[in-house]
Amino acid sequence: MTFEEAAHIVGYPSSTNTDAALESLAQDWLQAKQAERTANLQRIAIEEAIIEITGAKEEGRFNVPLASGLKLTVIGKLTYKGDAEAIEALTAGWPEQFQIIKHKMELDEPRIRKIREMRPDLWRILAQHITTRAAKTGITIELTEEVA
Repeated sequence: MTFEEAAHIVGYPSSTNTDAALESLAQDWLQAKQAERTANLQRIAIEEAIIEITGAKEEGRFNVPLASGLKLTVIGKLTYKGDAEAIEALTAGWPEQFQIIKHKMELDEPRIRKIREMRPDLWRILAQHITTRAAKTGITIELTEEVA
């Protein structure tokens, strides 16, 4: 989404690049972030109330059809964490279907950035096998002590 499209959605003129406009946008951003936090807390409270009524499985899901045509799905899930090295050593002699440690190959992004910056010759070779996309640009606004 372009700035112009986003500005139109929230009602800002598309040419707002002045200090006053940035001040106003920063205040609006802070209010929007607070509304987002409030909405998130409200959603969590609603989910907890639903689970209090429906119950939940430790692991697994079930559906609750409602008279309005809506369908609630309640999903229970466990997460597992452990000492991977100890578990790998412990299960080394076990059959493969009981080997529970995965080895995930992934790109080392800090090293990629370093190569891209410091060794363009190597980057040209690697870049043939790497898809690079711009991530969402983040914004952080906080009240400084000077203003407070």
